[in-house]
Formats: sequence, C-alpha cells, structure tokens
Amino acid sequence: MGDLTGAKLELRREMRAIRRALPDQVERSRRLWSLLRETEAVQRADTVMVFDSIPGEPITAPFIEWCHSNGKSVVLPEDDPAPDPGLIDVVIVPGVAFTASGDRLGQGGGWYDRFLPKTRPDCTTIGVGFEPQLVDKLPTEPHDVRLDLIVTDAGATLCQTQRGQLGQASSPS
Repeated sequence: MGDLTGAKLELRREMRAIRRALPDQVERSRRLWSLLRETEAVQRADTVMVFDSIPGEPITAPFIEWCHSNGKSVVLPEDDPAPDPGLIDVVIVPGVAFTASGDRLGQGGGWYDRFLPKTRPDCTTIGVGFEPQLVDKLPTEPHDVRLDLIVTDAGATLCQTQRGQLGQASSPS
C-alpha cells in the first residue's frame, strides 16, 4: 500500500509539472471544450456538473458560459450544499492524469471517488485534461472510479465501463 501511495504521489508531482509547463493552455482548453460540447452526452444533458478550474487545469469558464447559454443547469462540486447526484446527467471530472480505459489520477482527496458511485447509472462521467495527461497506465486502487469518456484537446476516447448508456465521442477536427 505504501508503494502504491508513493507511486501516486510521484506521478502527481510529475504530471502537475507537465501541466504547468504547457504554454498554450488557453488554446488547448478551447479545443477540448469544443470537442466536449459535440459529444452526444453533453448535447442531451439538462444538468451538467463541472468543476471551477484551478491553475493548470482546462479553463472551465467558457464551457460553463456555453452550458448556461444553451439552457443547461450547471452544478459545481464546490457549491454549498453538496449537489444532489441523482439530478446530474453528466459529470465533468478533472484529474492530473488519465488512461484511455477510463482510469484517473486525481488530486488525492478522493472527492470524486466518493461522489461518482452515488450518481444515476445513466449519468455519463467524462474526464477532461490536456493531451500530455493521457498516459498508458496508472496505479489504481479498488476505490478508484473508472470514467466513461476521456476528452483531451487532441480528441475523445470512449472507455469500456459498466456504467450507463453513452453518446458517441467526437474526433478532433
């Protein structure tokens, strides 16, 4: 267990450094959100949970604005009180690294790993990050929740999960 925890800590450190070093985060964010908006899951969603980005994460403000202008309710995990997981159609999940199979390495607090199992089976979970954050393999533990879809600025990957029905993912243009 100590080795796995240490591996996660080291990988978080490395991936944060990679993220911070990206000089074109604004453009990468724009491409990512453009791809995400085209997914069937987001198109059909009435209520979307999306995070309020911190430095180094994809910049969420334009996507939140798009959701509002398209009649979608937006829920932030930072809101008080905690959001009702039964009302959410799509959860947009940040992370420091992802795999094409839907594994995610988060900040280490476990909030999403506790929250996501409470969502409806037809709620689509989508990990978002920059292309360098997509890696071949991540250290995982039994409580780590696998995501349905991963979207980066380079494209979208539909993951093989046991969750609900998914829309089709878009390819980069």
